[in-house]
This record gives sequence, C-alpha cells and structure tokens, in this order.
Amino acid sequence: MNRLLVPILVLLLTIPIGLRAQLDPVSLALRAYQSKDYTKAQELIDIAITDEKFNSSARTWCFRGYIYKDLYKIDRLSPEGREQRSNAIESFQKTMEIDTEKEFENDCIQSLKFLGSTLFNDAATALDKSEFEAAQSYYDDYKSLTLVTNPNMDFSARDVEFKLYKASKLSVICERAEPEADLEVVGAGIIELYKEVIEIDSNNVSANYNLGIHYYNQGVNMIDIMDYELPFEELFMAQERVMELFIMALPYMLKAYKLDPSRTATLEGLSGIYFGLNDIEKSEFYQQKLDEIQSNQ
Repeated sequence: MNRLLVPILVLLLTIPIGLRAQLDPVSLALRAYQSKDYTKAQELIDIAITDEKFNSSARTWCFRGYIYKDLYKIDRLSPEGREQRSNAIESFQKTMEIDTEKEFENDCIQSLKFLGSTLFNDAATALDKSEFEAAQSYYDDYKSLTLVTNPNMDFSARDVEFKLYKASKLSVICERAEPEADLEVVGAGIIELYKEVIEIDSNNVSANYNLGIHYYNQGVNMIDIMDYELPFEELFMAQERVMELFIMALPYMLKAYKLDPSRTATLEGLSGIYFGLNDIEKSEFYQQKLDEIQSNQ
C-alpha cells in the first residue's frame, strides 16, 4: 500500500460513524479522494473548513493538506499548482497548530519537508531562467518553511549553494553584455554575492577565485575599451582605476591559490594579475607553475 495514503485511511476510519452516516463534507471529500476525483475532494474539504463543526479539527486540516498536495503534484508547473502548494502548506501548518495530541505531527512534518524541497527546486529553476526576484522569493519561502519542521536548521551550506549559483547566472549576463541589463548593477550584485559566500565560508575556493577573476576581468575590460586619445588627467585616472581593480583581485586569487595550488585557472589568473601590476617576476613564477602542470597532464 502507498505509504502516503495510510494517514488518509486512518482519517476515514477515525471519523465518528454518526458523522459518516450524515454524509458530511469531510466524509464526501474522502469518498471523492478515494475515487481520485481530487477537484471534487477540494471543493468539499473547502466547504468543511467553513463549518465550525469541522474547522477546529486537526483531522480536517490534515486531510485538506493531502488533497492540495496531490493537486499540486498534478499541476505543479502551472500557476494553479503554486496556489495549491500554498494551500497545502497552510493546511499542514494549521494542523500542527491545533493538533494538541500531536496525532498528525509526523505526517505533517514529512509533507512540509517535501513541499519545502519543491520550493528550493523552483528557486533553482527560476535562476536558470534568470528570474532572480522569483528565485529569491522561492528560496526565502523554502527557508521559512524548513524552520517550521527544523527550527535549528543551519542553512550555511544551502546559502552558499544558492548564492554561488545566482552569481554564476548573473556573470553570464555580464559576459554577454545583454543590452537590457544594467551591467553596473549586475556587477555589484555579483561582488556582493561572492563576498556573502566568503563571509559564510572564508575557505570557499570558488567564491575566492570568482571574486578575484571578476575584479581582474573588470580591469581588463577597461583596458580593452580605453580611449588613449583622452586628456592626460582622464587617461591617468582610468589607468589608476585599472590598477586598483587588479590590486582588489589579488588577495582573493592568492587565497584561492593557497586553498588549491594545482588549479590551473587560478595560476593563470595570478600570472595575469601580476603582469597587469607590472610585477613580471611573479607573473612568470605563476606562469611557470602553470606550464609545469599542463606539461604533466
């Protein structure tokens, strides 16, 4: 027997016989649910929660949660599916609130964990589509819901995962120089995300490397578009800004190198940064290390 159906059968068996005989909306909803007429079950259970005879029952709200959860599984890719998920979450949370005997607590926790995982997945899907506000909203909802089932949850690893993925998607926008995007704002967002990751985990190789290479690439891009016909003072200020960006890149790239000395991309980055800073000796040092690794591959 499907494990998820067991609580529903328990609900049916524990409804007083007198109420079942009266064909109340909860009993009718159960019949519809067993017949897989989930739309009818939804209509009936929503009637039940407006009736004071049933809306104070944890059993009623738990059953409503299961109905809406199954509807969500069917329509999960549609706007209706998202609304059904919200109703399922609301119902399971309401059940836990009024279930003083904790009769349905475990079923609710397992269901909320499943629904929370779908919110995290939707956040990742939204990032894939460059829907950044939606992604953040889904992720925040995932965290809020997770705290219901696990108040002591440490989100550090999840936060790092989400922020790195978001930064990578923003970086694609910068690389493509998409005309509708405010690249200055996007760039600032990338920097902020990598710094937030480093604040959580200072030894995160990816964040250190990517923040370093982001600053370095900003400097290189300035060189590529620099107008050498500018007045001397303006040209001098532009060159100073390039040097400043290379200097900003250096500590993060050095940290990435310390954490993983054999990473070829980091060695290439360090060689380029030191070359930009006119430190040819160090540039050649890291280039030589890069050549040695590549020759042994």
